[in-house]
Amino acid sequence: MKKSEKLEDELPWFYRLVLKLPFASQSLPENLQGIFWAIIVPIFITLEFFIAIFLLILFPFPINIFFAGSIPTVIFLIFVKVQLQRVINMWNAEVKQRHFEWDLDKISKEYFSLLKENESESEKREQA
Repeated sequence: MKKSEKLEDELPWFYRLVLKLPFASQSLPENLQGIFWAIIVPIFITLEFFIAIFLLILFPFPINIFFAGSIPTVIFLIFVKVQLQRVINMWNAEVKQRHFEWDLDKISKEYFSLLKENESESEKREQA
């Protein structure tokens, strides 16, 4: 099991569900993802406005609200998925690869000993 899969298993169920959604931008090479986010997504969001107006006019009352509201929901889920994957990738690159030592007892003892040393040095300076 890869480290990113292990981290994904520790996430709450909602985030794991969002990460399982398919997404077209992941299949693109990295150098084309900038074009995807800078050109295609703004065009899609602009078209979403007109599609929502069309859906509000075309269908009767309860259904049109559901259809028009589903488009921003899908866009939001895609955004959440991308942000989750970026956070997981950043976490894996910055924290998991450096093998930080998370021994809080040892770190707190070192911190308190440094505080005591600083207090004793400041008391010696005051006395002198």
